[in-house]
Amino acid sequence: MTSHSECRSVRTPFTERPAAWANSYGGYGSVSIDSFDDTTVTLRLDPDELVFHGHYRGFPIFAGVFLVETAHRAALAHPPIAAPRLRLARLESARFLHPSYPGDTLSFTLRWKRDARGWVCRATAATDEHQVARIRLRYEAADAPVAPLPAVGGPAADASAAGDTAGLGPLSLPDVMARIPHRDQLLLIDRVDTFHPGERVTAVKAVTFGEPWYRWLADEPADPGAYSYPIGLLMESFNQAAAVLATAERANTDVLADEVLMLGGYTDLAFGAPVLPGDLLEHSVRLSRTVEDVQIFEGTTRVRGEVVLTVGAAVLARRPAGALVG
Repeated sequence: MTSHSECRSVRTPFTERPAAWANSYGGYGSVSIDSFDDTTVTLRLDPDELVFHGHYRGFPIFAGVFLVETAHRAALAHPPIAAPRLRLARLESARFLHPSYPGDTLSFTLRWKRDARGWVCRATAATDEHQVARIRLRYEAADAPVAPLPAVGGPAADASAAGDTAGLGPLSLPDVMARIPHRDQLLLIDRVDTFHPGERVTAVKAVTFGEPWYRWLADEPADPGAYSYPIGLLMESFNQAAAVLATAERANTDVLADEVLMLGGYTDLAFGAPVLPGDLLEHSVRLSRTVEDVQIFEGTTRVRGEVVLTVGAAVLARRPAGALVG
């Protein structure tokens, strides 16, 4: 098992095929550089994996956020030669092309490049039958100062900062559960404070050390980085706030009887300071565009007033469950 300093949200370890790195890491301070040869890691999706328990009942799918996280952890395990210790700064883009299910084996192929702004890892995920995802991650030196992140979407998407109390909120946890299909250990919002159908939503999630994602930490205190909330869970919590907005006119609690709310892709996500147990995530999400059955959301997540995540675009689409099999 590859060990990482961060908390594992995906319990199943990936297995690794030795990399054939390029002999030269050219252009270290230049935009024009050499690239590394491909590195491939594989991940078998264990049907007992925790993230399948509540995503979704009766129709488990490996969420796109965990494809991103697996690619990220593989990138940390196989950093560029001569690079310092790295931190994830941005998810520049992700496209999710085909769903993944319990029992699938995914191969992640990684390719690094360096440019004037840092290190970029391009990852593709595939099964033997389908290409599953294309992901582009940007890294910077871990000891570099974390620049403050600006809010995304303007005042309408960031109404929580202004104390907005209009609209249909608050929604309690049972109200949330009556709208979206996430359950068990993967329901990652606790309440909705404001809810403007067709426009915006604000929601909160309390991060606690009692969550199952921290179960594999040693009983004794670990390195502080081990307690960082996994990026997959941070993104999924934001997505669930967006899903509440997406289901404003039509609830989506039973994906087999209705449709599956699928994550189609991301553009331009930025990550700030790490989230830790005891933090309260405050999501401000705005619906920026609707095209037929596809909705595009943007927004900001704060902890104690500090922006820890910005989302330029998250794409959600409804698909019939029957069309996703095979």
